[in-house]
Amino acid sequence: MSFLRGLLWFLFAIGLIAVAMYITGNYELAQSLQSLFLAQSITFDFDKLLVIVTVASLILVALAVSGCTAAILFMAGRLSLTRQRQLGQAVAAKREVGHIGDQHQRQYDQLIALSQGLTKRLDKRVLVQGIVEAASRVTSVPQANSLVSLWLVHLETDTLGFEIGLYCDETLFTKTAFQPVDQPFSRVIPTQKAMVFSSWSEAGRIIKPEKAAQGGTATSMLVVPLVIENDVLGVLVMCCHPDIVKSYESQKPFYETLWGELTLALAIAIQGELAILDRLTGLHHREYFMKRLIQEVERANRFQFPLALLMIDIDNFKLVNDMLGHPQGDAVLRIVAKLTRKEVRAIDLAGRYGGEEFIILLPETGYGDETTSAAGALVVAERIRKAVDEEFHGLQKPLNLTVSIGVAVRRFPEDKTMDMRELIRLADEQLYRAKTTGKNKVCVYVPEKPQEVS
Repeated sequence: MSFLRGLLWFLFAIGLIAVAMYITGNYELAQSLQSLFLAQSITFDFDKLLVIVTVASLILVALAVSGCTAAILFMAGRLSLTRQRQLGQAVAAKREVGHIGDQHQRQYDQLIALSQGLTKRLDKRVLVQGIVEAASRVTSVPQANSLVSLWLVHLETDTLGFEIGLYCDETLFTKTAFQPVDQPFSRVIPTQKAMVFSSWSEAGRIIKPEKAAQGGTATSMLVVPLVIENDVLGVLVMCCHPDIVKSYESQKPFYETLWGELTLALAIAIQGELAILDRLTGLHHREYFMKRLIQEVERANRFQFPLALLMIDIDNFKLVNDMLGHPQGDAVLRIVAKLTRKEVRAIDLAGRYGGEEFIILLPETGYGDETTSAAGALVVAERIRKAVDEEFHGLQKPLNLTVSIGVAVRRFPEDKTMDMRELIRLADEQLYRAKTTGKNKVCVYVPEKPQEVS
């Protein structure tokens, strides 16, 4: 191709010179070339020249035909490869669309199942457990389960407190309550948007360094604020596998829908808790407590567990209302309720029985023989009595308050026929005994041993 191009340019140049000589009428150059040619005394055999020219022409034609054929074959090959590539891309795109469609359908089914499961109950414990389980399920991979914790906003203290965890507990974290200005909460609460961190250290000093091995390959972190009506109700902190963080943006619509469902569940949990709580003390109201007591008695029978009941009464409380007024009395009730909540476990149930009386249910409490069956309940009761005594100790009358507590234990199998009314009656009798024998004390019901028949 280069030779042909050179030949064409050469002929074009000769043609230009010839045209220029014809136009100007100046043939001196041609005559000079003719003289030079004749001076060489070269003789030509025109037959041989014709053969050479013919062969050269055939060779040129063959080269041209071969070049064109090669070019055509090359272009055909390129077109075939391009067509195959396009077909492969189309098949891959179709497969990817099908995969995405299946994935979206699975995600849709997940959301439907999640929504139905979370809205079946109003019990806060059940709902918050469902929230962390759902968050862990969708952010876990075969290589690692996500460690999920839920932190709730406490408006009265302006803190975020650890509420519940899955595959982790509060010991994983440097604190059990963080300020909104602490990392990583300070980065998600103002923006109200989820943030991803490639490593725990990027999120700030929230996890104890010595606990880093607990996560295994779940070395990345996803922090999600649960927001409703521009208010942050809580924050999910998820230690997850790096693959989740890498794919978060591509799956963002699904995750944002999921966070919305979990936020709704949390709002239901909070509202449901408010519906079953005594507005003054924050403890469960009597109606709900009785319902739960029936359930716990049935559960104790099913799993063969003991349970204990505490009846608490504030000593000389009437004097507070009479001398200082009901607002001061309400403040005392709130303080005693707060102290009571602090001294019981998360699985225990604290309620306001009426007036200045409180009632505490202690599931799975009272192991041991008959002489020590109430040991666990006695420890809790004594902690509550001591906490109230220390809180009001040294104050002037009538605020130098104490509490009296009655304790009853329902053992298994000895007391399996005891119903909730009998349990309350026994605890109330012990409360009356504590009140009438000095106050500021704990009395416990101890069942009589059956007499041996001689």
